Amino acid sequence: MHAKRQTTNPKRRFATGVAEADIAFLANLVSYTGNPEHKRNPGDFGLQPPLGPRPHKTLCDDANIHDRKTALDLLRAGVCRGLVSEQSRGEFPQNV
Repeated sequence: MHAKRQTTNPKRRFATGVAEADIAFLANLVSYTGNPEHKRNPGDFGLQPPLGPRPHKTLCDDANIHDRKTALDLLRAGVCRGLVSEQSRGEFPQNV
């Protein structure tokens, strides 16, 4: 197991100067698929339980996110607030 990072990952910097039109565009297109390894009850998100669960994964449930709608609402709220990463994958920010 890797030692915990002591500094902030430089690839996770917030983007600056993102145009409002770009934010609105992203907020309308963003979707949430989820990862069953991060769910105590993946069925609540419409996901199949993982075949090889990894118990060290952080659970969304611990952040009081228990269903897909809540996760999507929070994801869109993050985009609307401009909480998107500088780094992107295609037209979407890598992190919200």
